[in-house]
Amino acid sequence: MTGDRQEKGLQVGKDDFREFLNERYRWCALILKVAVVCGFLLALGKAFRLQVLEYEKWQERLRTQSETTFKIPCYRGTINDRNGRVLAFSVPQPSLFADGKQVDDPRRTAARLAPVLGESAGAIRKKLSPERRFIWLDRQLSDYQATAVDRLRLPGIHLVNEYKRFYPYRRLAGQTLGFVGLDGVGLEGVELSHDGLLRQNIHEFGQYRDGSLKPLWRGSAVPRNPEERLGLRLSIEAFIQHVCEGELEKVARLYRPRAAEVVVMDPETFEVLAMANWPSFDPNVFRKASADQWRNRAVTDSFEPGSTFKVFLLAAALDRGVVGPGDRIYCENGRYAVTNRFIHDTHAYRSLTIPQVLKYSSNIGAAKIAMKMGKESYYEYIRAFGFGSRTGLRVPGETGGILRSWRRWYPIDLAVTGFGQSIGVTGLQLTAALAAVANEGRYMRPLLVREIVDHGGEVVKSFLDRPVTQVVRPEVARKVGEMMVGVTEDRGTGKRAAMEHYTVAGKTGTAQILDPATRRYSSHKYTSIFTGFVPAEKPRLVMSVVVHEPQGEHYGGVVAAPVFREIAAKVLPYLGVTPSFEPVKPPVKVRWVKAAAADGEDLGQALPLDGTGDEDPVEGVFMPSVEGMSLKMALHRLPSKGIDVRVQGTGKVVEQNPRPGTLLKDPMRVTLKLQ
Repeated sequence: MTGDRQEKGLQVGKDDFREFLNERYRWCALILKVAVVCGFLLALGKAFRLQVLEYEKWQERLRTQSETTFKIPCYRGTINDRNGRVLAFSVPQPSLFADGKQVDDPRRTAARLAPVLGESAGAIRKKLSPERRFIWLDRQLSDYQATAVDRLRLPGIHLVNEYKRFYPYRRLAGQTLGFVGLDGVGLEGVELSHDGLLRQNIHEFGQYRDGSLKPLWRGSAVPRNPEERLGLRLSIEAFIQHVCEGELEKVARLYRPRAAEVVVMDPETFEVLAMANWPSFDPNVFRKASADQWRNRAVTDSFEPGSTFKVFLLAAALDRGVVGPGDRIYCENGRYAVTNRFIHDTHAYRSLTIPQVLKYSSNIGAAKIAMKMGKESYYEYIRAFGFGSRTGLRVPGETGGILRSWRRWYPIDLAVTGFGQSIGVTGLQLTAALAAVANEGRYMRPLLVREIVDHGGEVVKSFLDRPVTQVVRPEVARKVGEMMVGVTEDRGTGKRAAMEHYTVAGKTGTAQILDPATRRYSSHKYTSIFTGFVPAEKPRLVMSVVVHEPQGEHYGGVVAAPVFREIAAKVLPYLGVTPSFEPVKPPVKVRWVKAAAADGEDLGQALPLDGTGDEDPVEGVFMPSVEGMSLKMALHRLPSKGIDVRVQGTGKVVEQNPRPGTLLKDPMRVTLKLQ
């Protein structure tokens, strides 16, 4: 029994041990299953993180390892004048930078670069921080400097090409063109107003790389050369601009003004042919000039136009029918009271015709015409001529001038606005308004940028077509033009603008400058102005000359009118404009032939010397035909010496004595009857 018990006990122990082992196996299997599941979940979570949560990160890393970007610079577009002359373009220029982590000896590197860059070694050493990967050391080096740096072979020192703006004509149209900064961003002038179109940028192209990071080009594709952005073709004519700037330099030497400007415009298209300022500056080295010199005064500075405004007053009054060409204005013998203020004329006149009001520049006559017009009506014409608002030329800083609403005008404001006080205009506004008179009363928005062009000069977009506004009737504009011719004739205030071969229509202005401190007009500061168009019978140029605060002389007819004449005398032949007058014939040898009419009157006919006859040859000239001409044209055709001219009436020549073909002998009296 004892053995049986022992055997049973042993059996029970084996069963317990087996049960124990089975239990452990079950736990191990469970743990293994849990571990497998957890491992699977971890792998799944890792895959989810890589494929979903961090997809963009690893995709970017893949791209950086297998792909790269090739950058091609696109440099700033060229600016040309109307005939294709290059006024501004970009050229590659090396710039110097450093990789701070690659510079092994900053002190030695700085010492070697200092004499080349013209900078102290200490200043260069401070820039070479080892923590910075890109450090500008100098921008736009000269070719000599770039070659010297390249020969040094300094670790971490690199050259890269940037594009520098270059203005080949230097000072020419500096204020109009403007300039750009080191980063190629327009800062003034057309460079600023059209910066978005002209500005350089970078084109990026993708490419693949192999395991050693070398670029792989698809097929025959190779890196492209730098490209040029779209450019501009301006309405400016470089020769005309050059002439204007040269004449401003002359007037500056004569009268030492504070500033001066000239605007020249084509009256048919309203394109700005020149916009010159004095003092000028060179945009290649714009930092050497002051901000005051950068300003384009022709569009940014307003001034009182003075008597030049009488042109637009008369155009408005004639168009509205307030006055007629044959009317007379009583000019109060030089002194006229409006409320508690007095208006004066330079010379006392009793009564003047409408053309004489313009010719002799009567302030009293202009004031009376303005008061006949009325505030609202006159204001509407002023606005229609473009005053009181920007012209839309798209240049920085353009002002609309000064023009208060007619509702705020007192009677004295209406009166003095008739002769250009209490209103402010710019040189561009004045020229555009007169262009409307020269263009038979039609006004258009002035134009400076004619076209957008590509790098090959092909037109991308044109701005030539613009809406036209009829300000005054064509016959009114022509009549005002005829009156303006009288201003440049004998006894007119603008006679110094008269030209030898062309008829000039113009108007002078001498405006006192308002002192902002005292709110009174200065007794010694003036703006001298002349505005006009030429030839008067078929205008090709409209021009305004404005001289601010000249010293000594200050009348517009003395200071500004000769500038107009000299510019026109150089520009009109350049444009191929036919002269208004035929050149005066030089003396020729003639023989005197006695001829008798039916009544026995001696005709005294002069015939060219042909080597026959008994009369001795004498020196003389023929009496030219001047019928149908204005007085100025007639006087120009007559000999300048030995002739006593008597004039009867006003208008155009309807009768002349002697008759055409008569030999004029010294002395000789000529009688011209005008009507």
